[in-house]
Amino acid sequence: MKKESVLEYIKEYAKTKPDILAVCELRKTVTYKEYWSNISKMANVLGKMAIKKGSHVVLRCTQSIDFLTIFSALQYIGALVIPIEKAVKPERVIEIAKEVDASIVISDVKVDGMTSFLVKELISEMEEEDEINLPLPKEEEHSMLLFTTGTTGKSKGVVVKHINDVAIAENVIVGTHMREGNVEIIPMPLNHAYGMRRYQSDMVHGGTVCLMDGMVLIGNLWKLIDTYHATSMALSPAFLSMIFQLSGDRIASYQNQFDYIQIGSAPLGEADKKRLLTLMPNTRLYNFYGASEAGCSCILDFNSPDDVSGCIGRPTVNSIMRFVDEDGNTVMHPSEEEPALLSWGGKIVVEGYYKDPEMTKETIEDGYVRTKDLAYLDDEGRCILVGRADDIINCGGNKISPVEVEGCARGYAQIMDCAYGSQSDEVAGEVPVMLVVPKEGYQESEFVAYLTKRLEAYKLPKTIYYVESIPKTFKGSLLRKQIKKIIESYKEEYKNGRIY
Repeated sequence: MKKESVLEYIKEYAKTKPDILAVCELRKTVTYKEYWSNISKMANVLGKMAIKKGSHVVLRCTQSIDFLTIFSALQYIGALVIPIEKAVKPERVIEIAKEVDASIVISDVKVDGMTSFLVKELISEMEEEDEINLPLPKEEEHSMLLFTTGTTGKSKGVVVKHINDVAIAENVIVGTHMREGNVEIIPMPLNHAYGMRRYQSDMVHGGTVCLMDGMVLIGNLWKLIDTYHATSMALSPAFLSMIFQLSGDRIASYQNQFDYIQIGSAPLGEADKKRLLTLMPNTRLYNFYGASEAGCSCILDFNSPDDVSGCIGRPTVNSIMRFVDEDGNTVMHPSEEEPALLSWGGKIVVEGYYKDPEMTKETIEDGYVRTKDLAYLDDEGRCILVGRADDIINCGGNKISPVEVEGCARGYAQIMDCAYGSQSDEVAGEVPVMLVVPKEGYQESEFVAYLTKRLEAYKLPKTIYYVESIPKTFKGSLLRKQIKKIIESYKEEYKNGRIY
């Protein structure tokens, strides 16, 4: 029978599979029985500290079993938990707390000006505390408040319900064909949607989560894989690149051990994708399309015929796809020539943004999350992403998707990264240009020839500017506004760009 919350699944597995590992670190583990016991004990500890149902609590992420225990205990009490990055400065913690009406912070360090509890002290008290039996949360109650920063730089507190958690977890479970006994490596931050929702998927499925604090200590990755016989991983493109840079092709030795690898939070570079598929031909490679507001709404298996240019896959089991025009009217049959804006509905759609009805109304309409992504369904039923409506370049009447050109360019082995944009032109209005981070041995003439063979003439960049890095968010998404500013500033000042 379907449960109403991730917590309900954990409690059930504490009875039905008590000795199965729930969460692991390199030197610490908890079984489902131990995990639920610790959650209920921690709820008792927190309750005695005047944290109650409806309390708003900021929780600094420590990427650990202790963090997840406290996180789950706060949910068990019925408090609204606000997980934040571990690197957030105390001043910013106070700002966030004010924005979300929180008066309590739980962290590994004290935060002056707020009621603070230290993780280490709470865990110590938990070990001596008794378990407590509380009502489990209902599906329509609040699960957490995900504090995110989008590409605009504006912070957003996304209010998530328990029904959203379970529905998104099911999307991941069904979408990846997650097998019984899955053991998943998660180095992604748990205070963000990608990492948290992978953890929740394994909890709903009764699998095992192996926590890792980033990829700085790459040796820990191989130790975790070998120690717990991991069968899957959830990575970002940046983390995958780090694996290749620091360990070469070592991952190939696990090609018969891994069922799948999930890649999310940013586009995967063509070169790294091909390298991984070559090294691990028997491993499924997935990419989820989605957002904090409507998670894991579409899935693509790169190791399948669906991997065609621009494809983001097919809708997941709890996702409802809808296409609309700029006024929100339904578009029945969008096409390559006339794409429409993507919207997502179903149980995956969150309640909205905390104390921001205007932004909620702008983003969520009639139970659907509106995006700025232009797309259409091809003849095979695959969703093809053209680009973001506000990123499309209009050059002499020809509309160009930066995503398409960037995807093509990243397949050229002698560049590290790139960004495609436009700059103003007196004759054409705007012309396409490209920022490129070259590798050693790069030759512009060869790069241009590579693009010319694969793109229509009007899509070729008229100027190439060379830079040391491409502006991105912490998740790896391109910061288009900053890229636009760089391009415009280089128009007059940059001397190494060539017009051809």
